[in-house]
Amino acid sequence: MEPHADLILEHLHGDFALGVISNGIGEAQRKRLAAGGLFHYFDSFIISDEVKCWKPDSQIFELALQELALSPDEVLYIGDSLTDDYEGAVRSGIDFCYYNRRDTPLNDHHRPAYMIRDLLEIKDLANDGTRRTT
Repeated sequence: MEPHADLILEHLHGDFALGVISNGIGEAQRKRLAAGGLFHYFDSFIISDEVKCWKPDSQIFELALQELALSPDEVLYIGDSLTDDYEGAVRSGIDFCYYNRRDTPLNDHHRPAYMIRDLLEIKDLANDGTRRTT
């Protein structure tokens, strides 16, 4: 489990619709979240092997938007992959927050709307009042 994941999810839960988009195996991903006691925080859980499309394909992002009944401009996608997460979010018209826990330098091609190094920094984004969904 990522440091502070439980704390930030507890903080956001109830005020924001929360979803997961994962390139992985559904059963394994659900077990990981359940083992960490985090599964109940999420309103949407889209796993690539179950929907037969993978990030960065915008179709997987569109499925999450439909499930949450939100438009791209109401969402902030937080991810740790510039290839899968950033590219997919940008293609889908969704603002992206780069979870850059390793302090990886960005190139000119990648311009996330936000960048954090610790999940607790999401509180600052949520508290600015401009977003309904994380």
